[in-house]
Amino acid sequence: MTAPGPTTTDGAAATAGTQGPRRPARRRAPVVVAGVVLLALVVGLVVWLLTRPETVRPEDFGAVGDGVADDTAALQTTLDALEPGQRLELAEGSTYTHADVLVLTVPDVHVTGGGELRATDEERSSFRVEADDVEISDLLLTVPETTRRWDATEQQRLLLRGTTGVEVRDVTVRGSAAAGIFLDGASSDFLLEDVVVEGTRADGIHVSGGSHDGRVVDATTRDTGDDGIAVVSYAQDGAPSARVEVESPVVRGSAARGLSVVGGEDVTWTDVDVEGTGAAGVYVAAEGEPYFTTSVARVVLDGGRVADANTDEGIDHGAVLVYDGSSESSVSDVTVEDLEVVGTRASASRQVGVIADGEGETITGVTLTGLAVEGGPDGLLSAPAATDVDVSGWTRDGEDVDPLAGG
Repeated sequence: MTAPGPTTTDGAAATAGTQGPRRPARRRAPVVVAGVVLLALVVGLVVWLLTRPETVRPEDFGAVGDGVADDTAALQTTLDALEPGQRLELAEGSTYTHADVLVLTVPDVHVTGGGELRATDEERSSFRVEADDVEISDLLLTVPETTRRWDATEQQRLLLRGTTGVEVRDVTVRGSAAAGIFLDGASSDFLLEDVVVEGTRADGIHVSGGSHDGRVVDATTRDTGDDGIAVVSYAQDGAPSARVEVESPVVRGSAARGLSVVGGEDVTWTDVDVEGTGAAGVYVAAEGEPYFTTSVARVVLDGGRVADANTDEGIDHGAVLVYDGSSESSVSDVTVEDLEVVGTRASASRQVGVIADGEGETITGVTLTGLAVEGGPDGLLSAPAATDVDVSGWTRDGEDVDPLAGG
C-alpha cells in the first residue's frame, strides 16, 4: 500500500519531489544579447580608431594640385570630410587652386604639408577657419593678382572667425585683396608664430572684432597696402580687442602705419623692428568719424627700432603718434620706452606727437622714456594733448636732450 505524500496546508496532495511552488526559469538571453552588442560596438570603435587614416590628402577627393586645374570642389570636400585629430596634408611642390572661399569647420585638425593654396578670384579668395583648436603650419597662401582693395570677409586671405586655440605657424601669405591674416568674431587664445605676410591691399595682420588673449610672435610683414600689424576695435563690435602680445615684429614697407592700436586694451609690443612706413611707424589712437573706434588703454611698446618713418609727405605723423580723434572715446596709459628712432622724414613737423582733435581733449598717462633719436626733423616732441607725460632719458645723435625744450 502506497504511503500518502505530503499535503498542502489545505490538505491537497503536493507534487512528488517538490518543496513548494515552482519558480520561473531565469531569462538570461536578453542580457547576453545586450552584452554581445555592447562588445561589438566597443570592438568596432577600436577598429575604427586603429584603421582610420591619420593623414588625409586632397588627392583622395579628386584634387590635382598642378596649379592649373580648379581644385575648389575637391578642397572643400576634403575640408568637410576631416575628423577631429586628423592631419590634412597639402604636399610640398603641389599648388592647389581655388576659385571660391574655402571654409574649415572641423575642430582639432592640423593643416600642413608645405604646399601652396592659390586663390584665382580676388573677390572670393579667403581661406576661412571657423573651428577651435586648429593648427595651420608650413603653407603658402597666394593671390597672384589683385586689382583693388576689398574689405569683406570673402577677401581676407586667411580669416580666423570666432575661434579659440587656433595656432598658425610657418605660414606665408603672398598677396591679398584685403588683409593677409585677419582675426574676427572675438577669436581668442590664438598664436601666430613665424608668419610672413607680403603684398596685401590692406593690413598685413589685423586683429579685430573683439579678438583677445593672443600672441603674435616673430611675424614679418612686407609691402602692405595699409598697416603692417594692427589691433583695431570698432565701437559697433562691442567689447574691444584686448590682451594681445606682439613679440619681435618686423615691418618692411607699409603704405600706412607700421604697428598700430586703433581702439583696444592691454596691447604690448616688444623688440620691434619697423622700417619704411608711409605714416607713423607706431600709431596709438582712438578715432572718430567715419571709423568710430573704442577707447585705448594700457598700451606698451618696450624696446626696438623705428626707421625711415612717415615717408608720405601728405601725412604728418612723425615716427610715433599718440592720437585722440574722438570726443566719444579716450586714450590713456600709453608707454613707449627704449626705442631707437632713425631717419624720420626730415620735413615732418615732429619726431613724436601726442595730439588730440578738438579743444580741451586730453590724453592721460603717457610715458615716453629712453628714446634715442638720430636724424630726421628738428622738432622732437609735440605733446599739447598730454596732461601728464614722462619724457626722461632721451638722446639726440648720442647727446642727452630734453624733448620738450623749445616747444
